[in-house]
Amino acid sequence: MIDTYVLPGDGIFPEGITEGPDGRTFYVSSSRKGTIFRGTTDRADLEVWQPAGADGRTGALGMTVDGHGRLLVCGFRTGHLFAYDLATGDLVARRTVPGDKVLLNDIVVAGGHAYVTDSERPVLWRWPVGAEIGEPEEWLTVPDPGALPYLNGIVAAHDGATLLVAAQGTEVLWRIDVATGTAEPVELGGPLAADGMVVADGALFTCDNVELPDGTVEYAVSRVELAADARTGTVTRRWVRPAADTPTTVAYLGGRILHVNSQFGAERAGTATAPFTVTALDVTDGH
Repeated sequence: MIDTYVLPGDGIFPEGITEGPDGRTFYVSSSRKGTIFRGTTDRADLEVWQPAGADGRTGALGMTVDGHGRLLVCGFRTGHLFAYDLATGDLVARRTVPGDKVLLNDIVVAGGHAYVTDSERPVLWRWPVGAEIGEPEEWLTVPDPGALPYLNGIVAAHDGATLLVAAQGTEVLWRIDVATGTAEPVELGGPLAADGMVVADGALFTCDNVELPDGTVEYAVSRVELAADARTGTVTRRWVRPAADTPTTVAYLGGRILHVNSQFGAERAGTATAPFTVTALDVTDGH
């Protein structure tokens, strides 16, 4: 069984990952170059699926696959949302949010819409994603307690009726009722500096980080057991990862969590080196 997947190239600094509809294919994005890589769980090496910079995609973060066979890609500071046909690789849509100060970070599809977090402002953008992809609307402002929330990961629960949104800057996990457009913090008994997230195996898995008493940061993949109504939850297990790897986002394939090793921590220290990788993590012992 393969535990480490390798991305070709230098200076990639991968950030996003998502599952393909067949349960074995996955896609990884490059934050610095906008490259989209494609891999399968039975091969250690990924391939370039969408080249760096194509279609104005100079940076790419969160991704998801919708119900129409399209890969939706958050375009980082470009403000673009890209849609690619999974079968052909063709760009089928590019939509742009208004304004200059924007950072499209992560995305989920629920109930016929794509919801995207903006890390520059406490805003969720929304697009219709039917047979055609519509124009964006500034759908909801998440309550801001004063500091920059830095909205990050987003997932859906309750068949799309509920969204869970990570505010990494304030270490709050928000529960959003889609029908009413109201947001409330999930009671977790403590802060959760969550990044990318996935709902799998009856729980919420996320990359998170904790500042230790000595000022260093500990990075981990965490399992959060949520109540049925997703209003409360408990962190039941943390798998600590190397700080230099700086995992950012998770996917769930073949009963394992795959997390992206962004090397953002190593980048800040000037020690980032190729190859950039994705790690497969067995989380079954966390039950």
